[in-house]
Amino acid sequence: MAVDTLSSQRKTGQGNSGGTPLSGARFVMILGVTAVLFFLGLIPLEAIPEIPVDIDSKPFFIPLVLAALLPTGRPGFAVALGASLGEGLRDMMEGYELDDPIGFVGYAVGFALASYVIGTRARSPLFLTIGAIVAAFVQALFEASSFLLFGTESMGIVIQSTIGNTITHGVIWGAIPLLFLVPALHGRFERFLGFAPKGFEADVPPLQPLVPRHPPDPDALLSAQALQFRYPGETGRALAGVDIDILPFRVTGLIGPSQAGKSTLCKVLAGLAPHVTGGEMTGELQQPATGPEALGIGYVADDAAAMMTRTRGLMEVASALAGSGLSVEEIEYRALDALDAVGISETEARRYIWELPLQKQSLVALVAATVTNPHILIIDELPSHLDKVGKTILRQQIARVTARGGAVLLVDNDTDRQLVHCDHIAIMRDGRIVAMGEAPDILSNAQILEPLGLSPPLELTKMAQPDGSEQDAPLATPLPADDHDPSISTPILELRAIAMDNDDGERVLRDCSLSVAAGRVIGIAGAYGAGKSALARLIAGLARARSGQVIVGGDDITNWSVAQRLDHVATVIHAPHAFFSERTVALEMVRSLRTAGDTGSEDRHRQDALVQRYAAMLDLVDILDADPLALPPGIAKRVQVAAMLTRGAPLLVLDRALANLDPKGVTLMHEALRNYVTTGGTVLLLDHDMDILSEWANQLFFLSDGRLNPAEPQHDALLSQISRFGLDWPHAADIAVQNGRQAMTRAELLAVADGGTA
Repeated sequence: MAVDTLSSQRKTGQGNSGGTPLSGARFVMILGVTAVLFFLGLIPLEAIPEIPVDIDSKPFFIPLVLAALLPTGRPGFAVALGASLGEGLRDMMEGYELDDPIGFVGYAVGFALASYVIGTRARSPLFLTIGAIVAAFVQALFEASSFLLFGTESMGIVIQSTIGNTITHGVIWGAIPLLFLVPALHGRFERFLGFAPKGFEADVPPLQPLVPRHPPDPDALLSAQALQFRYPGETGRALAGVDIDILPFRVTGLIGPSQAGKSTLCKVLAGLAPHVTGGEMTGELQQPATGPEALGIGYVADDAAAMMTRTRGLMEVASALAGSGLSVEEIEYRALDALDAVGISETEARRYIWELPLQKQSLVALVAATVTNPHILIIDELPSHLDKVGKTILRQQIARVTARGGAVLLVDNDTDRQLVHCDHIAIMRDGRIVAMGEAPDILSNAQILEPLGLSPPLELTKMAQPDGSEQDAPLATPLPADDHDPSISTPILELRAIAMDNDDGERVLRDCSLSVAAGRVIGIAGAYGAGKSALARLIAGLARARSGQVIVGGDDITNWSVAQRLDHVATVIHAPHAFFSERTVALEMVRSLRTAGDTGSEDRHRQDALVQRYAAMLDLVDILDADPLALPPGIAKRVQVAAMLTRGAPLLVLDRALANLDPKGVTLMHEALRNYVTTGGTVLLLDHDMDILSEWANQLFFLSDGRLNPAEPQHDALLSQISRFGLDWPHAADIAVQNGRQAMTRAELLAVADGGTA
């Protein structure tokens, strides 16, 4: 069988010159982004009445920002064509006119020229202004010339229209916004489209090819040999020489700390890097077939929604079936059937992706990746996003792939889950694979796991003969709830008969009541769709209740705004990147203090002290100057928690904020929250992961059918309750039951193994 060398030479997508290599996929992506943004911007601005003759308002700053930030050449031309397409879509809505094609050519020529005028001088106000005026003048001239071509207006009107639109489009809606937007976005936006920032000059030589450490396995479906990869604008390597074989009938697990290179390796193997992400790569990817027989690869990213290319779940799955030879009707039927099989109704399938719960967004991505029956399925950090139902669906999809002789690469730092799913384990660190072997051998080897802060799976723990080594204690020992505790004189948090509807008018919370004291970690457990995020948004002030009261520290904050609640409640959600707005981690933490009331020079010393304190606590000192949007999810969560802790609010709400942390992140977060709780703070921890809740919470409630139910005090009754509410038992409880014992946490399991009682 012939072997196709997919990448035998150095590839690059980095640079700012007109010769920048640009794949067809990235060209179309830039064109599409420009077209959609420009089209959306035209809708409100074109509602402004025209000034006779044909002088109107168009958001030229949108394509101009892209033209300024992205390289000249093909990227700039993609922006120009995207602006023309966006205008064309808008004109089709209003009604096609004979002179429209001339205007489209004007957009393409004008913005292409603006890209060359600005060149690499994106930080020059002068060239930004000149570029904006050139784009507007050329487009206005083309459009006004149609008056003469079709004999509808005089030369005086042509001149008037050209000058007028140059002023409105090029100055008012061009240069003025451009001068503010480009400095704000420079260095932050380009990398999402796979480019280094203009002006980036790194004295870094090109990557030199490495020698593979071993030959590829002849049975492998896909082999990576000596892979190196560097992102645009970066000096360090994300991959520093990776050799890995993806074998048939096998699930390979990938484990490693944040920034080890796991997600980058997934993108390279899936064909996204460097073709979509940009960057520089050396090494080889080999597979045993080419052309129509080439192996199909399905990929589910760690941020599934962000990687989707369509706005609705049905469209995302249908797009994966494009080219299958099926009719449009057959594709839609098959897509709906596949989504229904994972619990996504037709109504949900036709909704916007962002309207779906996180689990269903992830399941849409999983269906889109598997509906074409790929030979290789790559899954990056998906298990932590899924509850019991979602994990069952994932196991089924994995089994389908491997049963057909396919292979699965599964990224997950949970060693217990990896032992269940995987036959083979590879461990990454610093862009390299540092250990590889059969799952039980790797996951039971303390010499390999301990330097990474990983613990062996509980199933491999020697329960009968514990080694006596010191184990990390849980943040707080789980305790049964007791709403009638006489020591609670003034609860830190009270929810009184809360009722709340979602955006569709459906009741998500009904008669939801809670009363807790300070200095505790309160766990709120519930399957996806139970209303955990709705409850978090309610307490934070991001949503309003239909009825009931929210009381924090004795103050009724039910009708307070988000800003008014900042001294009472700090909230961390499961998607921290959505709330970052500052250019550095330090500024993000300072912004949190300013919104909480610290303003003026007299507070600067206090701000700096708090930033340094919490940055040190969560090991962020070395990245205070880093862009928070560029951080991996686990580190980004530590940044958001640090920013919230600086406020000193008595209540901290964590909505799925502990998922996807690497071992170092777990340890740091553990100590930070321990310090917060011992100084009187209260944590409300909302999650579906019973491992997290059993280890961290000392009072537990289950959210189901819109109501909070206190945890049962007896072990067997609690396990029954966990199952009844659609959740998985903690791994410790599962292992303990298999051995005829009772335990809910790792520490308790080791205690009973040593003859103690939990």
